[in-house]
Amino acid sequence: MRSRVQKTLAEGIDVRTKMAMLAVLIATGAIVKDYVLGSALFFVVVLLSFAIGRGKTAISFSFAYLLLMGLFWVTTMLPPSAAGALGSFALACRTCMPICLFAAIFATSTKIGDLTAALYGLRLPKAAVVPLVIAVRFFPTLREECSAVADAMKVRGLAPSLRNLVSKPALMFESAVVPVLLRCAKIADELAAAAVARGIDRPGRKTSYNAPRFERADFLSLAFLAVCCSLLVAAKASQGIGGLL
Repeated sequence: MRSRVQKTLAEGIDVRTKMAMLAVLIATGAIVKDYVLGSALFFVVVLLSFAIGRGKTAISFSFAYLLLMGLFWVTTMLPPSAAGALGSFALACRTCMPICLFAAIFATSTKIGDLTAALYGLRLPKAAVVPLVIAVRFFPTLREECSAVADAMKVRGLAPSLRNLVSKPALMFESAVVPVLLRCAKIADELAAAAVARGIDRPGRKTSYNAPRFERADFLSLAFLAVCCSLLVAAKASQGIGGLL
């Protein structure tokens, strides 16, 4: 069997390990939602991202996280009628940021064949495997399409900017949303056809070109995340039953 060419450690970590790490983050994010511990959880995921070679992704998400923190701070100076909805939106986005960061790394560092083999190895039914595989492949493709739409908007003089958003909001919204929605439907059809062509729904036992195996990097990554998340949950639990709810 030929060895896999790895660009980053994120691509070398076993798919099952990354799935377990994502499950740990989802469970922790559902409990740790306050300002301090939620920021600590995001910082842990950023450190993990740098450790597995996805620092650029972590930096971009860090800027977005700081923007959300600034938006939440601005809401404290607004009237209660306006601050309620905007503050709730910023809080919800901030809570999801650690999960979204690792989910982005998972989606961009996992090959479809490896993911399919791992899911079938967990004895999941075909009805669950096919939608999950297509969903994971969908978002990186959608990102590329959004980038192409943004380039087309720049050519038309509709580059995303505060000036354009204020002077022609309706045209900006139409130029951005309509092409993306149309491409979403097209991408879903294309991915489904490509998956079927590669035999995702073929009966029988599924095999993988790269044999899944648990190595030291998997253990260290999962252990680091599990320990950090356990400490954060313990800190949250120390606040009493009210802190966990």
